[in-house]
Amino acid sequence: MKLHNPAVDFYEIKQESKVLDFLPDIPFEEYLYSEALPQKYLSITDFGASQNADYNVNTRAVNEAISVASENGGGVVLIPEGVFVTSTIILKSNVTLFVKGTLKCVDYETNLKADEKLSRDVFIDKFSKDSSNCGGYIFSDGAENITICGGGRIDGSGASFCKEAESPELLLPLEKFHLKSYIMAFRNRIRFEKENSGRVNLVELTNGKNIDIHNIEFYESGRWTCNLFECKNIKIEDVVINSNFHVANTDGFDLSCCQNARINHCFIATGDDALCIKGNGNMDNENILIENCKAMSLANCFKIGTTIIRNVKNVTVRNCEFFMKDTTGGYAGISIESDMGGVVENITAENITMDGVTSPFVVWLGNRYGSTPGAMKNVTIKNIIAKNVSLPSAVTGTCFKGKTYKPENISIKNVKVEYRDSEEEIYVRPCGVGLEAMDEYPEITRLSSIYISSHEESPYWELPAYGMYVRYTENLLLENFSCIPRSCNKRQEFFFEE
Repeated sequence: MKLHNPAVDFYEIKQESKVLDFLPDIPFEEYLYSEALPQKYLSITDFGASQNADYNVNTRAVNEAISVASENGGGVVLIPEGVFVTSTIILKSNVTLFVKGTLKCVDYETNLKADEKLSRDVFIDKFSKDSSNCGGYIFSDGAENITICGGGRIDGSGASFCKEAESPELLLPLEKFHLKSYIMAFRNRIRFEKENSGRVNLVELTNGKNIDIHNIEFYESGRWTCNLFECKNIKIEDVVINSNFHVANTDGFDLSCCQNARINHCFIATGDDALCIKGNGNMDNENILIENCKAMSLANCFKIGTTIIRNVKNVTVRNCEFFMKDTTGGYAGISIESDMGGVVENITAENITMDGVTSPFVVWLGNRYGSTPGAMKNVTIKNIIAKNVSLPSAVTGTCFKGKTYKPENISIKNVKVEYRDSEEEIYVRPCGVGLEAMDEYPEITRLSSIYISSHEESPYWELPAYGMYVRYTENLLLENFSCIPRSCNKRQEFFFEE
C-alpha cells in the first residue's frame, strides 16, 4: 500500500542557472606549501614517464620507480611538475610519493577500454566482506612507512565515472522549508555512478602501519577520497580535499577499523561524509583525534558510522569549523551512530562552529539490516555554536524484538543553535515517529520517515520539536542548550518520548 504524506507538494525551488560543483575559494595557501625535495630521489621521468606518454607507459614508470625504491630499502619517488595520467599506482613499504605536479587517474572512457582496469575487481575479491572497500587509484596492502606529500595534486577524474545530475542548477536554501522538497531537491543534483563504471577510491591504504599524509591536494575523487582500512599509527596534516561535491559517495577521510590516528589542520569540501569512522573490518577503532579542520559536506561533516560492526572508542573531534557555502543539502554537522552491533563509547565533540549545516547533531543507536543493536555510552557534545540550521538535533535508541536499546551517559553542554529564518511547511506525524522510522539509515532527515522503494515514494515527517528530540535514552545531561527557531515556528523546543 502506498503511504501518503499530505505535505508533499514541491514548492518552487530557488536556484541559479550556473553549475557549482567545486568550492570556488578554498584557501590553499593556508594548507599547502613549498616542500623541500630530498637530495636523493627517483624521478618517474627517468623510468619513461612523460606528460605526452600513453597512460600505460606512465603507469609502468611510476610503479617501477616505487618498486626500485622499496627494494633498495626505501626512498623518494618524484612526480615532477606537469600532469601525468596513469592507471592504478601500488605503494610499497618505506616509499615516499612526492607529488610536485599532478598524478591524474585515467577517466571512465579510458578505463572502460583498458586491458588492465583500475584495481576494484582485485580488491573486492580479496576483501569481499564489504563492497565499500573497492580498491584505490593509489593503493597499498600491508605496506609500512608510507608517505604521500609534495604540495601537488592527485586527481581522480571523478565526474567522468558518474551520470549527469537530473537537475544541474545550483541549489540555494528554500524560501519555504519543506522536508521532502529539501531532500528531493538536493538528491536531484547528485551525480550517481554509471553502470559498471569501475570507479575506485582515490587513495586506499589497507593493513598498513606508520602512514604520513601531508601537504597534498586530493582532487575530484570518483568515490571515497582517502580510505585507510585496518591501519595503525596514522598522521594526516595539511591536506586539502577538493572534490566535486555533487559526485555520489565522495567521502573525505574514512578511517575504517584504524588505531592511533590524528587528522590535523585539513580542509575538506566533498559530497558525502567529510570525516568518517567506520567499523567494517577486523579491528576495533580506537584512539583517534581530529582537530583544527574545516569541512563542507553534503552529508555529515563528522560521522561515526554507518556499518559499525566493530567497536569504536576513544575518539575526539575538536576545534573544527563545519559549513555549507553557496549551496544547500546534507544531514548533520555531528552524527554519532552505532547501527550493526558495535559498541561506541568515550566519544567527545567539542569547540565546533557550524554555519548552514542542516542539523547540528544526531546520536543514534539502532539496528540496520536486522542486526541486533550494540551499545553507545559516554558521549559528550559541548561548546557548539550552529547558525543557519534547518532541522533539529536528536538523541535516540531503538526497540528491537521487544527489547529497548538506549544510548547511555550522554552529555550535551553549552550548545547555541539558530535557524535560518524562512517560511516553513511542517507536518508532524500524529501517531508519533514510529519504530519503523528507526531502521536503516539514521540521518536526521530520515528519523521521521519510512523508506518504501524510492525517495519519491517515501513519506517524510518533521520531528515534533525544533530544538532537540530525545527518545529511548538513559542518563542524559542537558546543560545550557538554547535554540532560536524560525520566526513562524509553532513547535516546542524539546520533545522527550518513552
